[in-house]
Amino acid sequence: AGAYALAGAAIAVALVSMVRIHPYQPNYFNVLVDRTTPEGLKFRYHMDIWDQSMLSTLGGIAREYPSGPLFLSPAFSFAIRDRVLPPDIRDRFIRTRDFRSGERNLLKIDPGQPCPASRPAIAYVARLYAVTLHCVVDPIAWFGDLRREALTTEPLIRSTYDVWRDERQLTYVRDGCPLEDVEESGPRLFLHAVPLDSDDLLGWRHPVGGFDNFDDILRIGRARIDGNCVASVVLPYPIAGIRTGQLTNDGVLWEAEVAFAEEAPDYAATRREALAGAPLARSVYDVHLAGRALTYLRDGCTDEEADARFFLHVYPADEGDLPEHRREHGFDNLDFTLAARGARIDGDCVAVARLPDYPIATVRTGQYDDTGALWTAEFPIPDGE
Repeated sequence: AGAYALAGAAIAVALVSMVRIHPYQPNYFNVLVDRTTPEGLKFRYHMDIWDQSMLSTLGGIAREYPSGPLFLSPAFSFAIRDRVLPPDIRDRFIRTRDFRSGERNLLKIDPGQPCPASRPAIAYVARLYAVTLHCVVDPIAWFGDLRREALTTEPLIRSTYDVWRDERQLTYVRDGCPLEDVEESGPRLFLHAVPLDSDDLLGWRHPVGGFDNFDDILRIGRARIDGNCVASVVLPYPIAGIRTGQLTNDGVLWEAEVAFAEEAPDYAATRREALAGAPLARSVYDVHLAGRALTYLRDGCTDEEADARFFLHVYPADEGDLPEHRREHGFDNLDFTLAARGARIDGDCVAVARLPDYPIATVRTGQYDDTGALWTAEFPIPDGE
């Protein structure tokens, strides 16, 4: 009887799980899988290998924009489009990575990028096990912001593509790039990343060699925006060095290798320095100002905070200081994730966000998820900072 009861309980658990995760049953993970680090889970496993979420996403896009052509990145499953969607909807979806201003452009980002709910994006976001499978944004604004933010500093690498590093985020920019750079048969960007801690290696990406291969992530996270090529990836761990470049079937076009002599960012020291002064705002995270950077502190945070997403809206003293595409909004958008700009230190979470160089009137910041804002704070930036 005990054996029957045990078998029945196991079947019941499986059935409940199947109902709970519908329609993602092929992506079932048993209860022993570690889900405490959602970003790691997303990098280590195929979260939506059969694209079940894509049908509802494409339907949501069609309802959001009921008329006219829609230019979608190839990361959308066009096989789903062709097999399932009715012709009147299917024929409106045009596959491209060459986006132009003035058109209805949509980019699916996954994985390794934060889902930017406060940037231009449709409301639909597919999630599984508290992990964002994908979200849909306007690539003109998304890549335009990445390019503009990168160009404010010196690149890590100067080559056919200039490459910028912002802790775990790498951004590639090539102005005036040829269309072939974003075509499937054209040159491909490659990226081999060496983690500071070899235990962080995602073994399925490269079984030997001491590095992980993020070529596929760069392939997804690239586009041509009004004639300029931009690509970006946020790596899941602190990095000791990279080897990157561009190649074709005939060989390597260019490559560069960089070793980072410095240690990982000293967030413990950053936390101590911030605690020496009073915060500008107190909430779930206390927010401190040091020079031209904001430090976010939360005592006693959990591992789930690794997927924390922050919005950071900077209102300048003179709106003329804003880039042209942000002036209609009246603020600069510098959203970030804890995974890209912070760490969990001895049970406490610390994140650092640098501010623009222009004079700032006020800052509005906080955290959000797919349901909206979790907390918000607004404060002025003192003169001289």
